[in-house]
Amino acid sequence: AERSDDLMERVLPADEPGCSAAVGIEGDVVWAAARGVADLATGRPIETSTTFAIASVTKQFTATAVLLLVHDGDLSLHDPLSTWVPGLPSWSDSVTVGQVMHMVSGIPDYVDLRARAGVAETEPRTIQDSLSEITAMTELDFPPGNRWQYSNSNYFLLAEVVRAVTGRPVQDVVRERIFEPLGLAMEFDPTGWDPGTTDPSSARGYVRNPSTGAWEQAGVRWQASGDAGIQTTPSELVRWADNYRTGRVGGDRLLADALPEDAAAPYGAGIIQDRDGSLWHGGGASGYLTTFFVTEDRRTAIAVACNGDRGPQSSIRQLEAGLRTEWTR
Repeated sequence: AERSDDLMERVLPADEPGCSAAVGIEGDVVWAAARGVADLATGRPIETSTTFAIASVTKQFTATAVLLLVHDGDLSLHDPLSTWVPGLPSWSDSVTVGQVMHMVSGIPDYVDLRARAGVAETEPRTIQDSLSEITAMTELDFPPGNRWQYSNSNYFLLAEVVRAVTGRPVQDVVRERIFEPLGLAMEFDPTGWDPGTTDPSSARGYVRNPSTGAWEQAGVRWQASGDAGIQTTPSELVRWADNYRTGRVGGDRLLADALPEDAAAPYGAGIIQDRDGSLWHGGGASGYLTTFFVTEDRRTAIAVACNGDRGPQSSIRQLEAGLRTEWTR
């Protein structure tokens, strides 16, 4: 714990956007620390209770909700996507819900397409906008099941599947089926990472100006659904991680179904399984960065969340590597 505290002080300036980090062992938070500024306008510091937008780390919760509905018998991973999301092009007849979950669907990434079109993350986009953009995709990038390719469209569409099956938005289902049974202090809010938020419990997102080096407020005005949207702390993430050991929500069947189906396609139910059997996922969006890691034996979890994107040499990489060294060797 002392060496981890020292690591935080070495890596993070106290007067700039920073990070919060936590380590859990069998669901107990054994170490947590935070350093840096949550809001540069007010000077409010980051604390271990400060929440962050965890971006794509949200995906494992969306996938878990889908699997719980599968176990309830409400749908099958073999169902064509078109069964649950009407109005998509004809390719949706040949893509299964399982292929969408495991990122082998071939559906192009709507986030990448926006980036190529020059659409900034600060330009407002609704959930209906995203669905319309995906519906306008006339072709897949490759035949379904042919290979693995990360695409946010997959998990956006999984949220639409959950909505069709339950008649409720994915955030309500995740809250009821996952957050509440496990007592997790997490909020699934499609607009929670908007730069206009003034929530005093959350961190603002910042990026460096490449010309001046100054920090500039960032954030995302795209409504999130399934592929992102959760705000929480690293301490809550490592508490959630213990479900991969205990199966408290979902049981042994969920633990099995959460893993990848094919070693050549390492993406499971919103989680990546590395060759050593450990689990990992990262998230990043307009200043917010998160990393989530669970050891092969599922006993130890590490989570780091930051509100300042420093580029390729980002602090989060140094912190994750250092904490893995300290807590998993």
